[in-house]
Amino acid sequence: MASIWHWILPIVLLGLPSIRAEYGDLAGNWLVDFGQKDLILSEKESHPLELHIYNVQIKDPDADFRFLIYSEDEARASASLTITKDQFDDLGSWRGSVTVTGIRFGYSSLKVTLEGGTEPETYPDNLPISVLRSRVVDERVTTYVSAALALLMFLNLGTVLDLHRLAGIVCRPVGPVVGVVSRYVIMPGLGFGLGRALWPGQWPLQLALFYTALAPSGGLANVCTVFCKGNLNLSVATTTINSLLALAFLPIWIMVLGRLLYDDDDLEVPFGQISGGAAALVACVAIGVLLRLCVPKTTRFIFRFLKPLSVVLSLCLVGLTVGLNWFVFEEFTWQVLVAAISLPLAGYLATYLLSKLLCRSATDALTLAVETSVLNMTMPIVLLQSSQLEQPQLDLVLVMPITASLVSLVLFLLFYIVRRCLGWNVRQDEEAFDHKQLMAAAEQEDDGPHYERP
Repeated sequence: MASIWHWILPIVLLGLPSIRAEYGDLAGNWLVDFGQKDLILSEKESHPLELHIYNVQIKDPDADFRFLIYSEDEARASASLTITKDQFDDLGSWRGSVTVTGIRFGYSSLKVTLEGGTEPETYPDNLPISVLRSRVVDERVTTYVSAALALLMFLNLGTVLDLHRLAGIVCRPVGPVVGVVSRYVIMPGLGFGLGRALWPGQWPLQLALFYTALAPSGGLANVCTVFCKGNLNLSVATTTINSLLALAFLPIWIMVLGRLLYDDDDLEVPFGQISGGAAALVACVAIGVLLRLCVPKTTRFIFRFLKPLSVVLSLCLVGLTVGLNWFVFEEFTWQVLVAAISLPLAGYLATYLLSKLLCRSATDALTLAVETSVLNMTMPIVLLQSSQLEQPQLDLVLVMPITASLVSLVLFLLFYIVRRCLGWNVRQDEEAFDHKQLMAAAEQEDDGPHYERP
């Protein structure tokens, strides 16, 4: 019998919950007064915080106890103070200060723990700490300069558009309709589903991914179309139409998902910036077309250096945005990487399949898929800035649109390299962009008609 209990007793003991001290076991219901509800400070800023620990009633007078005051996340904020038994008065009270220093933007909390038994006790109410990022450049500078570079890119692309083919696209808008459905139905659904799966309960990150999927593509998608010999006329037309329709679709999506599912009534739509950007886009494309019609000699220079100019403008746009927001990569996680890879890949495949189901040519299907999968970097940042997210939460979620846009460009670069290596990056039909044919047509227009002498 004794041998049986020798084996059963350890199993029973292991099955019991571990004995852990709870708040109030060591010193009664001791209390902490932080003197304020929260603490907000900037990076590298130090703040002395007055504390009052009282109602300490140690149950074992001979016990050697101490209180530890510390920051929950030392990478965000630092604070360290130890209060020993002899620093308390006879009533079990202590007053003093602890210095809290902001390290990196984000959230932390100030915690108070009592040590003196087998297990420490932690005060249940912590002091929230918000560390704000030290501003180096005004956010408006990034927005305005990025917009100027993007508009210059559209002016550059407008000079190579063909009015006859644009008219054909407008008269039979199957391609733009596919682009609209992909941008405002498929992509928001993908962004919403990925966000809910990767960040359950974290609506700011879900919202950042949703805005990344919802934002219409910019000039980078048109530049990518040039390099992969897609239908540039269709690409620019789709970008322009999506930018104009953003004034209608963004409010609808934000009202349906942003307020109901994310439970936030402060989400707003920056109508002024969206409408101004759409109008400027149309104006720049129109100016480019007029330059081609009225000043052909000038546009020949643009034709010759179209790809280098596009690359330089794209690198400037990406470099400016990333350079001024480099801090966001400190918040990089595996969830961000999965979302940044999955969203453009799923968008590309879904759009390409939808295009082929509607009997679009290979060139048009490729163009629409690239238009959908190359993500905008500036528009989601503008949408997040208007969403009334408080700092530092806004800075924390900017990692999503910036990473997703960069990853989509990297994926396209790999796609382009594979096409070149396999010999697939060739003109497939008359709608495909052909730089050599464009140059030949421009030279023929400059030379004028030739007549043979009778």
